[in-house]
Amino acid sequence: MIISAGGVVIQDNKVLLLHTKNDRWVLPKGHVEPEESLRQAAVREVFEEAGIHARIERKLGWVYYEFVFQGRNLKKKVLWFQMKLIEGDLKPQREEGFIDARFLAWEDLDHKKMHHNEVHMIRKALA
Repeated sequence: MIISAGGVVIQDNKVLLLHTKNDRWVLPKGHVEPEESLRQAAVREVFEEAGIHARIERKLGWVYYEFVFQGRNLKKKVLWFQMKLIEGDLKPQREEGFIDARFLAWEDLDHKKMHHNEVHMIRKALA
């Protein structure tokens, strides 16, 4: 099981999303380093993938899913945190395949280009 942590970063009732080269919109998330807490991993991943510093406000919950990568079935568990922008300029992590990073209002989200579980976490954070 792969354990990851991620952030739903909110600013002015808009959510931070990363646009991938595969034309998908995703939330920043990633693996937990050795000796790192889930909270630390979420904050670090937001910074690495989007270039901003954010503060955790609350835990949103876990998401579980399975996927196939290089012919292998993998299981992933992600703990999502609601976060608030502290500072920084958006800069997508190009080496991870991100081509854009921006804050979008709920009505501007293209749900068809997003993972269902991430849309659920955004809805929860904005509620």
